[in-house]
Amino acid sequence: MTSETIDYLPIQKWFMQKALTARNHFNHSFLIRVNQPLDKERVQNALEKLCRLHGMLRAVYPGGGKCFLKETPAIDVKELDIRGKNDTEIFEELTRWQSRFDLESGYLWQSGIVTGYEDGSERIYLAAHHMVVDAASWSIIREDLKGFYDGEVIENRSGSYRQWVDAVKEYALTASDEEKVYWEESRRQQQQQLSLWKELAEKDNSLLQLSRVEFSQETVRKMVQQNHEANHFDISEVLLSGLAYALHELSGEKNNWITLEKHGRDGITMPVDVSRTVGWFTALFPVCLTVGGSIGETLIGNRERLREVPGKGIGYGALYGYDNMPCILFNYLEKLIGTDESNWQLRLEEASGESMSPDNRFDNIVDINGLGREGKAGLWVESCLKEENHQLLCEAFKRNVEAVANDIHR
Repeated sequence: MTSETIDYLPIQKWFMQKALTARNHFNHSFLIRVNQPLDKERVQNALEKLCRLHGMLRAVYPGGGKCFLKETPAIDVKELDIRGKNDTEIFEELTRWQSRFDLESGYLWQSGIVTGYEDGSERIYLAAHHMVVDAASWSIIREDLKGFYDGEVIENRSGSYRQWVDAVKEYALTASDEEKVYWEESRRQQQQQLSLWKELAEKDNSLLQLSRVEFSQETVRKMVQQNHEANHFDISEVLLSGLAYALHELSGEKNNWITLEKHGRDGITMPVDVSRTVGWFTALFPVCLTVGGSIGETLIGNRERLREVPGKGIGYGALYGYDNMPCILFNYLEKLIGTDESNWQLRLEEASGESMSPDNRFDNIVDINGLGREGKAGLWVESCLKEENHQLLCEAFKRNVEAVANDIHR
């Protein structure tokens, strides 16, 4: 173990303080499609270089609010031939590959090569505990791994995770009085709605329902190709305005507080660029979605609310942590680089095992998570709402997003 230690970011501190049943099984996993047969030794060498380049892949968490970076490990590349195996057998094997992580001793990632596809392509399998990666890290890992496999020399062109942690701590120490007043008022208002949403939920919050809300390519095209160029809205603003209407239908309130999840790699003015740094950078913050007198008024009102957020929300966790957040979480990643490549493609539609143990619960009443790809947008809605309320939320969300998309495309 090296002497380098790194403090936790607010999101990591929040996670480590949670009383979770399966803390070690809270992962990200994905497959990279490669069009030709892979050389296992070259994959091993590329992964070793990747691990040296991105220090968080060597992180362990023995406690005490700090992580330590170990030496680069001997790379273990597992192998799986899928011929003769059904989808369940493949899923269970890939789950086993990522079910033995140990936060205290590491290492916290696993690799593999999957073969036997009819078209002759193969897959590189990667899984890592969430404490060392986030979704934005996937594209970085894919690009650097491909470069190392092809024999490229890749230099460390980004700031370190430790530098970002230090910058966030400094941000909290120097936050303005105006920002603190803004967040204090947000905290006061959001707590007033908690009892309302608890009434709409099941008394047993382990009774979860999961639904997929899918938007067609035509709806996404309308969200992108808007006719009001002088007042253009990005997809996340359209989705959030549709959600504002859906929450209004369910709660009866025109103002509804949610927890907004962002990639957390901006909001601080500093010379360190972490856009190509692997790690868990996620930032959460409360925001109030509002319904106006018209769709246009709703869109503008919610965009203004988002633009009013100080420091793109980075300071909330640094100042207050992530306990007592609004019980509705929304997370949408508009684009993941590498999903539309012809080779070394991130295959998000292919199952890579059970990444997150279902035994881990985070006390939200509604979780909405999504990712845009191939001209489509889809979001998973998981909730412990009563069944009729869950169905109403999903139906209203889809219907209202489509209505907003139609309005801005007229």
